[in-house]
Amino acid sequence: MPDTKFSFAALKEHLRRYLWIYIVGIAICLVGTSLLWTTTAPRPTMEETVTIFLADTYSNPAPLEGIAQSALEQTQPFDEKLKVVEFQSLQYSEDDYTSSMLLLTRLAVGEGDAFFASQSAMDALVQSEVLLPLDDAVAEGWPGELGLEPYYATYSDEESGESTTFLAGLKLDSVMALQQMGAFMNENAYLCVATNGGNVETTMKALECVMTELTEAENAQAEDTEPAA
Repeated sequence: MPDTKFSFAALKEHLRRYLWIYIVGIAICLVGTSLLWTTTAPRPTMEETVTIFLADTYSNPAPLEGIAQSALEQTQPFDEKLKVVEFQSLQYSEDDYTSSMLLLTRLAVGEGDAFFASQSAMDALVQSEVLLPLDDAVAEGWPGELGLEPYYATYSDEESGESTTFLAGLKLDSVMALQQMGAFMNENAYLCVATNGGNVETTMKALECVMTELTEAENAQAEDTEPAA
């Protein structure tokens, strides 16, 4: 009969032979646990989130995390259900057909409450018929006294041949903080709002806070670089 009595020598020999099996088993358990948590962890609903896509060939949302957090804190008194304000990159290039597919997919599932969009991305958004006309909001003073120029776009219905011109967005050329922070190329880019989000009014309020924060960041940057008298 084999010797099955416990001893340190027997344990040492057992680990020498089978330690790799224990390591693989532990690794599988850790990966499985992580995957299970990732797929089942509670997440805020679309109605509890304001997502602003940076739609261009390149963008970096990381420098805007502080501004997003500040906008969240300022917007929560307006909408107590709001849990997240976030920026996300959405790579878009008119030369890459997969960009259009990705954009349309995002819009189809209701993702993306607002966009900082390059010219080509803005053209695609206009033709997708998801943009909120901003005529009334801007007339009422949204998004505050920031002096952003309006951008009018024309949507053409291919079936009827009719064309509609509306205030589709606001020009971001003057918002130099986006470029200074290394987040987004603001030249020939626009701010626009999607109608298929679950919380348009909350999005408008959050954007007002975001644009104010960006203006303050730009002013602070100018003060820091101003030569001492």
